[in-house]
Amino acid sequence: MNDFIKPFLTASLAALSLSFSGCAEAQSTDINSADTKQIEQVQSSAAANWDIQANGSHVKFTATQEGKPFSGAFSEFSGIIRFDPETPETGHVKITIPLKAVDAGSNDRNSTLPSKVWFSAKKFPEATFTSENISKQGDGFLAKGELMLKGVSVPLDLPFTLKIDGNQAVMTGAVDMDRTLWGVGAAPWDTDEWVSRTVSLDIQVTATREN
Repeated sequence: MNDFIKPFLTASLAALSLSFSGCAEAQSTDINSADTKQIEQVQSSAAANWDIQANGSHVKFTATQEGKPFSGAFSEFSGIIRFDPETPETGHVKITIPLKAVDAGSNDRNSTLPSKVWFSAKKFPEATFTSENISKQGDGFLAKGELMLKGVSVPLDLPFTLKIDGNQAVMTGAVDMDRTLWGVGAAPWDTDEWVSRTVSLDIQVTATREN
């Protein structure tokens, strides 16, 4: 087959197989790297772009200080979301959180958290969660990704559920993280004695499907 035509024919067959899910998957034993790349591009087109809405979205956290629980939240975050619940493996998520936009429930914590010992927000102004590995898990989904915080990237798995009503979606997720893996809270604050090492995240993202 003509080498110029073959890649486009391969991509077209891939698109056809996506459109008719009841058809058997096309098999090929001689797909080269260029063909594979084009098939991946066709598959990724199934994932819709979603625009995050501030109203109905939040990133909250809870921890304990001297044995007493406290809660906080980040008032700002933005991101890129490409996702189709029917083909979650084609999804891509990148969420960016400005660390200065933190409210931890007291003036003392609010002034302390951006400091070098904790977030070092002057040097590392943002935290970023990125995932290109999303899969179905039970009644929900699992985004296996990386959280970049304070210049340190550590794997973080985020289980979440999703409700879609027309062009609006609400994603909710929760995960516990060990803050010391990112160097948040240097000695003597790197133990559970004063502030718990475990921080629980509560995430909700309301988004509108882009046309």
